[in-house]
Amino acid sequence: MSEIKSNREYKDGVFTKLFHDKEKIIELYNALEGTEYDESTMVEIKTLENVLYGIYKNDMAFVIDNKFVVLVEHQSTICNNMPLRMLLYLSRVYERTVDIGTVYCMKQIKIPYPELYVLYNGVDDYPEESEMKLSDSFIVRDDEINLELKVKILNINYEKGKKLLIKSPTLEDYSLFIYTIREFEKSGMSRDKAINSAIDECIRKGILKEFLIEHGSEVHNMLFAEFNMEEELKVAEEIGMEKGMEKGMEKGIEKGMEKGIEKGRAITVIKLLTIKFGTLTEEVKTKISELDNKTLEGIIDGIFEFKSIDDVKKYIE
Repeated sequence: MSEIKSNREYKDGVFTKLFHDKEKIIELYNALEGTEYDESTMVEIKTLENVLYGIYKNDMAFVIDNKFVVLVEHQSTICNNMPLRMLLYLSRVYERTVDIGTVYCMKQIKIPYPELYVLYNGVDDYPEESEMKLSDSFIVRDDEINLELKVKILNINYEKGKKLLIKSPTLEDYSLFIYTIREFEKSGMSRDKAINSAIDECIRKGILKEFLIEHGSEVHNMLFAEFNMEEELKVAEEIGMEKGMEKGMEKGIEKGMEKGIEKGRAITVIKLLTIKFGTLTEEVKTKISELDNKTLEGIIDGIFEFKSIDDVKKYIE
């Protein structure tokens, strides 16, 4: 079986790439917090790479003005474990910010104040602004909470998050760009064509023009992978949970969940290959449905490497 290069680094890549430089970070922070920091403000990027289990990473982490540590996650599917994830991310950031040896000293150490955000732009209806708390995850509930962490969830969809978007031109343009892609898809375009058409349309209208001219093909690949990952997660959750629980009743919850998620991933692979190559034969669909989870992940990771359905067959064999 030939080796396929992983594309998982594309997760939410457009957003993080767009807001990676100091000027854009300050613009975003001012929009989030209603501040008026200028370009002379100290910004230290603390974004974490490969934080959990080797494949996930924090989207944005930075310290601004030596006072605030800010973590921002961009999501199209809301994860209800964000407070716990943010706690883990925040711990890592503090480890890199503070000299660990000094925590044993008698003198109190001052640390930057944490501000934690999720910026949501998925297709499901979601409030313009909401909040998640770590305490909601505790098995035991108590009136006196010993540890709390709050995450602000802000809807940045173009038709929903106007209050925030008008404060950040870059964020507004990004939101409009994603909206344009979805509108082209609704009109009947394939995902591939919708992304390319949106890139051309936004360049013509001056929306993220310089960014899209410079990174156009990369943006296409990032978004194609990102949108497909959304489908994979959604299918795995819906089918995996349903079938997994059903099987779990008979053969053990853990094994049942594993089989359910595997079946969901097979359906996702069939969807992705159909989008890329057109209608698949029943023979190919059957082969895919019989594959193990590792092989299915390999196909998803290598979706850009396959030039024809024959390449996929060779990879399977």
